[in-house]
Amino acid sequence: MKTIKKLMIGIALSAFMVINVYAQPKSEIIDENQTKINWSDADTLYTFQFQPESNTWVFFQREIRRFNEANLPTENFVQSWNVNDKSWANYLRVNYSYDERGNPIEEIAQEWNSGYKNWVNANLKTITYKNRQKEEILFQEWKKPTNEWYNIMKYLIKYNEKGMENAITVSLFNGITQNWDNHKKFNMEFSSTFSPPTTVVSETWIDEQWKEEGMYKLQYNIRGYKTMETRYTWNQGLRKWIEGLKMEITYDKKGNQLDYQELRFDNRKEEWRKFSRNESMYNENGYMIEKTEYIWNNSANQWEVADRFKFTTDTKI
Repeated sequence: MKTIKKLMIGIALSAFMVINVYAQPKSEIIDENQTKINWSDADTLYTFQFQPESNTWVFFQREIRRFNEANLPTENFVQSWNVNDKSWANYLRVNYSYDERGNPIEEIAQEWNSGYKNWVNANLKTITYKNRQKEEILFQEWKKPTNEWYNIMKYLIKYNEKGMENAITVSLFNGITQNWDNHKKFNMEFSSTFSPPTTVVSETWIDEQWKEEGMYKLQYNIRGYKTMETRYTWNQGLRKWIEGLKMEITYDKKGNQLDYQELRFDNRKEEWRKFSRNESMYNENGYMIEKTEYIWNNSANQWEVADRFKFTTDTKI
C-alpha cells in the first residue's frame, strides 16, 4: 500500500499532505498549487502498474470524481485493486466545499474502515479568505474517542504590496496549553515585480526566537514554470549554507512536465549525485498517459526502473 499514497495525484494532494505531515511537518516550501494528473471529461481515472515478472500491465487503482453544477469537483475517492479476489476496495475519499465565488473553503479526507464497512473521518482542511486572498489554512484531525475535530496545524499567509504571497507562518496546536505555538516561517524574496519568488528562507522557532534553518533557490522558464529548486541547510558550526537537495524539471511546449530529477549533494566529494527521476508521457490532448519512476544505481552508473504506471479513463490499455 505504500505506493498508493505516493501515486494518488489526481486527487487533491493537499489532503494527503495533511495526513502525512501531522507526525512531523517537513521543512519545505508550502505549495497550494501542487501538480495534478490531467483528466479527460470522464469521471473515472484508472491506473495500471507494469509487472516485469509477467511483462504485463495490471490494475493498480482507480479514482472516481464527482462534480457540482459549476463543474467543480465535490468528491474524489480512490479504490485499490485487490489482486486475490479481482475486485475494487475502497481506500480514501475527499469531499470539497466552496464559497459563492467558487473558492475552496473545506476539504474532508476520510479513510475506509474495512472492518465496519464505512468511511471514517481522518482530516479536515479549512480555508479562510480576506479580500479574495487566502489568509489562513487550518488543519484538523478526527479524534475517535470524543468524535470531534482536533486542531493540529495552521498556515497564516501574508502578501506584499503587489499582492504576491511573501510570507507563511506555520503554527502547531499545543494540546496542553490549548494555544497555538510558533513552528516555522517561510519568507519569500523576489528578483522582479510580479515574478515568482527566487529565494525562500525558512526559519524555525527555537528558544523563543526565529532562527534560520533552510533556504531554497528557485529558477523558472519564460512561462513561469519552475525548472530548478536547490535546497540548503544552515550549518551553525560552519556559519554557512550547506547544499542538500536539487530538483531539475523540464517541460514540453504545452507546459506538461516531462522530466523530474532529484540530486543529493555529496559533502565528502563536494558534488551533486543523481538520486531519483520521473519521466511522463502525454497524449495529443495533453493528458498524462504514462509515468516511469527511476532510481540511480551508483555501482552500475545508470538509471534503473523502479516502477511504471499508465493512466487512462478506459478499463483497458
